[in-house]
Amino acid sequence: MALEWKQDYELGHPGIDAQHRYLFDLTNQMVAAHTSEQLKPLLMALYKHTREHFELEEGLMRQSGFPGLAAHAAYHNQLLSRLNSLSQDVGKGVVDRVAVGSLMSDWALRHIRFDDADAAAYIARG
Repeated sequence: MALEWKQDYELGHPGIDAQHRYLFDLTNQMVAAHTSEQLKPLLMALYKHTREHFELEEGLMRQSGFPGLAAHAAYHNQLLSRLNSLSQDVGKGVVDRVAVGSLMSDWALRHIRFDDADAAAYIARG
């Protein structure tokens, strides 16, 4: 299940939008991976990207006084927890393609389009 980046996913912040496009690229590479050896370096890249991305997003929300920051950060932590669990499984040689697809779909198609879009709209009004 490849994910296609669409222009209507853009939030209007060049840095955030570039990071989100990279997330789509990583997602498609992860979904195409069939072995734990293929998935391990992608998960490492995703984890690094995620930490940097969430730091940028949450910093922008903090600066703007976004009232939903706590809930948004809590969801970020849930995504990281799911990513860590998936990484542990892959470390044991277990590749659960359904779990990979579910995590990345929730993140890319739901969180960006709704949660991040709400935050971006608030920040833009700032």
